[in-house]
Amino acid sequence: MEQENQDAHLEYKPLKSALGAGKIEFVVAGILIATFFYFRFFSPVHTGVEVNLLITLGLVMGTWLAFRPSGWAVEGIESFAGHRGYTAYIAGLLSSLVSNMPEAVVSGLAAYSGYVQQSQDLLDIAILSVLIAAGFNMLLLGITIVIATKGKGDLDVPEEVIRKDSVLIRWTIVALVSMFALGILDLATTAATGDVHYFPREASFFLFLSYIVYAFSLREGEVGETIEKPPKIIPHFSKRDTTILMVIGFIGIFFAGEMLTFSVETLLEVQHELVASIGNPVYIAALILGAAGALPEHGIAVIAATKGKVGLAIGNLIGGVLQITLLVVGGIGIFVPIPLDRYVLFQIIVLAGSLWFLKRNITDDRKLDMFEGMMIILLQIYVFVLLLTGSGG
Repeated sequence: MEQENQDAHLEYKPLKSALGAGKIEFVVAGILIATFFYFRFFSPVHTGVEVNLLITLGLVMGTWLAFRPSGWAVEGIESFAGHRGYTAYIAGLLSSLVSNMPEAVVSGLAAYSGYVQQSQDLLDIAILSVLIAAGFNMLLLGITIVIATKGKGDLDVPEEVIRKDSVLIRWTIVALVSMFALGILDLATTAATGDVHYFPREASFFLFLSYIVYAFSLREGEVGETIEKPPKIIPHFSKRDTTILMVIGFIGIFFAGEMLTFSVETLLEVQHELVASIGNPVYIAALILGAAGALPEHGIAVIAATKGKVGLAIGNLIGGVLQITLLVVGGIGIFVPIPLDRYVLFQIIVLAGSLWFLKRNITDDRKLDMFEGMMIILLQIYVFVLLLTGSGG
């Protein structure tokens, strides 16, 4: 009741102030997006020129959808968290959870298709794209830290990270290292036959369950704590406009992931020989799909950071890494066996090392500075270079 009385005295912004685009931009974007889906579903293209135009249209408008609706989602999520009395960090976790859904659906369907079609490459690409998306989240986390600390001094780590996320990060590191060790042992026993072993579905369930337990602990942890509680954020829009912003924002994010993923898959299929001339098609395909799948979430984090909403951005990115590793990978592994071959094992141990590096930066002095942000960026670029040029490819 007290919260409702406070809300009644707040002066809300008009919905138009959050859209950030004029009528001409919306009309042009609507026509181009409708054209893309028309030619994709109702009038299939045939010539090479038409296919290339469809790919270009999907990449351009998918990118527009990734970033413009991301701004709406940022405003809607923050206002929703304000109405509910949440902190900015919790709002970031919520935005990350929803923005990861398209990627989870796309990767899950791709993994299922690879399993049904007995296509080891497609199964590898589906799982790798998810793990690589976590790497892109780490890369954007480094960029966010640099943006937040440039000319402003060190960044205090949100209290929620110290209390809860650091524990979950440690758990995730141990789980990934155990997964890697199991894969190495399996490879050693089947080196002569070349058979591929898979991660047990029962173990995948516990990856999934660990994040569910974490999510409930966040809620419970707000009650009975003796430490100083972080300040609540203030809603800037009415509940009706908040709902509208979240709905149109997340719908846009979903279609962004769909358009980008379709365009990248078509590009890899049409230009397969060109991709193969650059490097291992499995790695390249997974790298592009991982980047395309992560773009919507990156849009939310970058926009939030540039607007000064650092708690939202950090919660979005750290939450995204953990959600991808535990919820998405674990959820897919419950239904589709995850291959423990050299492609997947490399990315698993790299992700474990990146999480260890992040945890040390978070817990050493409970602050993040520009140097640490730059080192996180360099580490992820180094990993991607190894992925593309290493002898394992």
